[in-house]
Amino acid sequence: MLRSKSYVRKTRRGKVLKIVREHYLRTDIWCGCPSCKLCDTSKALFDADVKEYVVVDTNVVLHQMDMLENHAINDVIVPSIVREEVKHRNVSVYNRLRALCADPTRRFFVFSNEFHQETYVERAPLESPNDRNDRAIRVCALWYQKHLPHISFVLVTNDKANMNKAIEAGLKAQTAIMFAQSRSNQPQLLDLVARPQNEEDSDEEEQVDNRPHKRRAIYRDHLPLSELERGMREGRFHQGTLRTNRYDPSKAVVSSESAGHSIHIKDHIDMNRTVDGDRVVVELLPEDQWGPEAATL
Repeated sequence: MLRSKSYVRKTRRGKVLKIVREHYLRTDIWCGCPSCKLCDTSKALFDADVKEYVVVDTNVVLHQMDMLENHAINDVIVPSIVREEVKHRNVSVYNRLRALCADPTRRFFVFSNEFHQETYVERAPLESPNDRNDRAIRVCALWYQKHLPHISFVLVTNDKANMNKAIEAGLKAQTAIMFAQSRSNQPQLLDLVARPQNEEDSDEEEQVDNRPHKRRAIYRDHLPLSELERGMREGRFHQGTLRTNRYDPSKAVVSSESAGHSIHIKDHIDMNRTVDGDRVVVELLPEDQWGPEAATL
């Protein structure tokens, strides 16, 4: 089947060109399952005894590669649109994904959903590229579920909207944390799941999409100079020079005459993008939250 993609582009000289690209869709792209009775199984990749296959989306590959590289996870379906998205977003992660797909013992199968007649999806009007790609991943998982009804499939995604739409469509969908927890015989997977940066504001069993267009802020905004000066006059803030620990750069000390003692900074988040030697203004936590060394920011 042949599809044509056309769009209009303006050249540097002001001419308008209509560009048409042909997109071929095929029906002879195999699923990779050895127990399939409809596909050519001579080059089937998956383990015939496995009862559940894993479908991953772009966000999980980008941010949960440590978990995916663990040998407890095998028989994974990587839609080709996921591989292309990862290639354009992070070359380092893409190379790690390629290494997994090239390892025959891990059984990571790249399914060409963008060239299969039943899994290719057109971008809808007013639909963003990311939403279209998420929909393509769901269509790919639904096709596998219909194509191999005797096997269970789980879509692993950290995009809450994508997961909800997948569940509404009849798919089994889980976040990376939920997936790791479901593998109770592999407790090491939980240690490899990348948590959200601000865990106190997020559900422990729920992660949001961490792609650039949906990423949440890590550091707090710097206060305006007028508020800093007012806080120092009132004694709430203390000014000093920040010195980081030479053996642990995530810890620092601020020497302040107004505080009367050294102020210990416990991590990079509290350092708030400052570096060694910066003149900073700090606010003390309540005394019941101070660390054993002294006052903590």
